[in-house]
Amino acid sequence: MSSPIGGFLISFDESQRNAFLKEVRDLENGFTDALSSDDWPVRHWEVCGLLFEPGKITHWALARKGNKVATGKVRVEFTEVTPTSIQIEAVKSLMANASQVKIVSARSGVGGAIGEPTWKSLKEAIGQLDEDSLRVLERLERMKVQSRNIIVRPGVEVVAQQRDALGVALDAFDQTGQLRKRTLQSWAAPEGNVLTSFLDGLSEVRTIEDQLIARDAATFPTAEERRLTTVGAVFKVGGRTLEVFNLNRTRVEHATGADLLYFHEQCNAWTLVQYKSMERDDGAPDKRAVYRPDTTFDSELQRMVDFRQQTPDAWSVADSPDAYRLSGDGFFFKFCSRIQLEVLSDTLLPGMYLPREFMASVLNDSRSLGERGGRILTFENSGRHLTNTLFSELLREGWIGTRGVSSEKIAQIVRNSLLGNRAVSIARARPAGIAENLEETLQQIGVVSGNP
Repeated sequence: MSSPIGGFLISFDESQRNAFLKEVRDLENGFTDALSSDDWPVRHWEVCGLLFEPGKITHWALARKGNKVATGKVRVEFTEVTPTSIQIEAVKSLMANASQVKIVSARSGVGGAIGEPTWKSLKEAIGQLDEDSLRVLERLERMKVQSRNIIVRPGVEVVAQQRDALGVALDAFDQTGQLRKRTLQSWAAPEGNVLTSFLDGLSEVRTIEDQLIARDAATFPTAEERRLTTVGAVFKVGGRTLEVFNLNRTRVEHATGADLLYFHEQCNAWTLVQYKSMERDDGAPDKRAVYRPDTTFDSELQRMVDFRQQTPDAWSVADSPDAYRLSGDGFFFKFCSRIQLEVLSDTLLPGMYLPREFMASVLNDSRSLGERGGRILTFENSGRHLTNTLFSELLREGWIGTRGVSSEKIAQIVRNSLLGNRAVSIARARPAGIAENLEETLQQIGVVSGNP
């Protein structure tokens, strides 16, 4: 019986294909190529070293088998492509079982998988030569293992909502969708039993120091007992920056859900999305997705109504064109028909976005009454909704969101969400020429002060 697969080493030994992959494509964005079908016995993600130069591992990556594209060839997808520079002979010189190291030829298909015992020895040699490279390799292995199962841990539902909130913000920030794809696919669940923040699982994340938060603990009632934690990250595209934060006042597994606050700085527009999980109605023939509003939902909705009564939305032709909105309310709900946390997936949660006022009208309509007289919200009785794509486009162009609302007012929304034990994601899209400043952003919305 053959040993389990440890990984692959693949040599791209066709000079034309080698040049095409290196020079024409951006390898770190991932790529696909046709390889011998014998190389990939199963359709699982596997860890591999890529040799784009003779005798040298130039990249680490994850790869999986796709569909057949020609006789004896299958399409193989490569992702999480990370540069390295390690000579194969240097690795072999540190291995007792170097003769077992196989290298797959991309041209002929000669070679095969490296068994687990030999792969373990190869990793030990890599660690002696380049500790950073070993860390990349171990991260890819963790992602490989996690990709084969749905993640089930305390806090998974809220972290899945945080993941979606980040994905929406990235799509609004980068219309190509590539930034969202690269970022969400690069996530791996941190070690430990409890999830705390989606940003914790990304490879390059800047954490806001606890001391910065602690001095403003009095801003949040009972914060001395339930400490506010903040994790921040910065993304850049073409001179523009996107600052993203995950704020939690309570342990994420105790949170009732997640909110997203997106700030379009150029249009001075804040948009808030509150996430809600739908359930499958087993009593219905089609097991449709259903949301049943409760007293908590009613109180959350009332706070939004109160905010709008105290802060009326207004616009006139004399105002700046940047202040014009198709909807200036700023409050939306995303009702998710399925919530799960997957590794190596770039997709957003399926569901529907509903503007607050539209949703209130739907719930007030007789069509929202269930068989027992209770209110229900479904894809069917809502009639229409905003999709992930349409919502991101409206967000990106500043067609939705508040106008003229002060940062102090937004800070109150944040506080209300945190006091309701909701996890809050804040994303701030900044135009080109303005450097990111995570601490300044937190100060402007009142999460921390500028005083030492």
